[in-house]
Amino acid sequence: MSGDASPARWFAEEWTELLGSVLEALAGERPKLECTRAAAGAKLLVSSEEIGEKHGAISWWQHRFPLPGEPSFWIGAPRNAWAQLAARVLGAAGVEDDSQARETYLEILQQSLGELSRSAGRRWERQVDCSGSESATAPEAGEFYTVTATYPDGIIPPLLVTVTGSPQDPPTEADSAAGTRPTAAAAADPASPASPPSRTFNLLMAVELPVSVSFGHVKLPLKDVLKLTAGSIIELNRHVDELVEVIVNNCVVARGEVVVVEGNYGVRIHEIMTRQERLEALP
Repeated sequence: MSGDASPARWFAEEWTELLGSVLEALAGERPKLECTRAAAGAKLLVSSEEIGEKHGAISWWQHRFPLPGEPSFWIGAPRNAWAQLAARVLGAAGVEDDSQARETYLEILQQSLGELSRSAGRRWERQVDCSGSESATAPEAGEFYTVTATYPDGIIPPLLVTVTGSPQDPPTEADSAAGTRPTAAAAADPASPASPPSRTFNLLMAVELPVSVSFGHVKLPLKDVLKLTAGSIIELNRHVDELVEVIVNNCVVARGEVVVVEGNYGVRIHEIMTRQERLEALP
């Protein structure tokens, strides 16, 4: 991210980067994202009409920032774009019900904008409590960009990002020395939420996934399998002192030791697998 970018450009590029992080967290895969400023002379309304005709009606969201110049950050997503993004998140959670696509897209939006609010708080060195809502109409004008997300198996239709108002750069050290730096603003707290929890996120968290524990495995010739009888012993490839694997949706997510809880077997977690380790463990 360029440190000398204009405030509007900073908003667009920062949100693009944060959108990638949110998609990776929710769907397990980060697309290649590109944020491109509209060509000189391009009109927002004309561009939105062209994208809407090709990829479906555009849904607009306006996010207001309590910063100098009262900037508003607008995101316009054609139907094919938000539906495809939602499908990837729902698919990663094992949900095939596309009736939840709209709420899932709004969850992606709110999480990315929440992160943008925290990032803006760090840049402007103040607490940034934002508000946002859907808009029935597009902004009439503003500095706008297109954001494209490319996956190995396809490209998501472009999103439109627009910054309205008159956003101003954060005060410099010279401004602070001259007494123009805001004095009542507190530093942003990274742990404080910028937006309320979404019902969609709670819905995804309630999705039930199969969890199993693997004590080990072994390959046997068919002739040995046919010899198995009651009392036969199969030697596994795992030592008795090794940790067992906790498997969720056919993916190893953790390792732990076997314990007994009130007469039932359980697993005490010792290790949580990293994302790279989970990918390497996939069959």
